[in-house]
Amino acid sequence: MIFIHAGCMSAGLLLLSVGVSGAMMMRKKEWWLRVHRRCGTAGVVGVLLGLAVALYMVSGQTGRHCAVPHAWLGIITVLAVVCTYLIGVAQLKMRVPRMRPLHRWVGRVTLALLVINVLSGLSLVGVM
Repeated sequence: MIFIHAGCMSAGLLLLSVGVSGAMMMRKKEWWLRVHRRCGTAGVVGVLLGLAVALYMVSGQTGRHCAVPHAWLGIITVLAVVCTYLIGVAQLKMRVPRMRPLHRWVGRVTLALLVINVLSGLSLVGVM
């Protein structure tokens, strides 16, 4: 199960990274927003699936969901991923220019949290 959790979270991180990269480097292309939205949506789905697998995995083992810092950081990170996504959707639907910088900065922080949490997970299982 741990490989499924790691795979979903890694896929989420990769897809969100592609979405951010596309938004940062391909803005002059007409298709950048489509790629950004699709990768962002798929990345959020990957992260949420990873969360579901983690909850199932811990329930079957110790049942103590927040016993390690990786779990706490994971909860914060998943909330940040969902908030970033919702801010981005709201920005496009409501067309409020003030939301764009908020979406950008929350997205950057979220990506950093994802990387830190992946590293903490690898440390937790003894890979690092």
